[in-house]
Amino acid sequence: MSQSCPCGSQSTYIQCCQPVHLDPSHAATPEALMRSRFTAFALGNVEVLLDTWAPETRPPRHELDDGQTRWLRLDIENSDVQPPEGWVRFQALGRQNGRFFTLRETSRFRFDATVKQWFYVDGDTEWGHLSIGRNAPCPCGSGLKAKRCCARD
Repeated sequence: MSQSCPCGSQSTYIQCCQPVHLDPSHAATPEALMRSRFTAFALGNVEVLLDTWAPETRPPRHELDDGQTRWLRLDIENSDVQPPEGWVRFQALGRQNGRFFTLRETSRFRFDATVKQWFYVDGDTEWGHLSIGRNAPCPCGSGLKAKRCCARD
């Protein structure tokens, strides 16, 4: 995959999130782990999600494997690290059942020194729906009209 990474970093997937997908300890910060988790959601890589989720809050696999949601864009708003904890505030854009939606979350992370890896613990979420006309610019940021981009059915 030589195209831009789904996390919006402007790097290729191979340079950006793939190393974390192959070995989660490559995520040096909570923000790096958040980006790789978004990419895992976008690519349907449930194993990465399970491997980077704190065991005490990890959902069952079947709750993550819906195949219905298409993740389109990630915008990191802010992040902070105070080891062994950190947080990331982001907004993600997705599409499900023909409708665009947003997810804003402040995610909490914890570093486990035993395995030298950051883990997603939980987050405070706000969901919203976007009403996008077919002739409006696509909210993914491609510059195309929605009907020629993410709103194609």
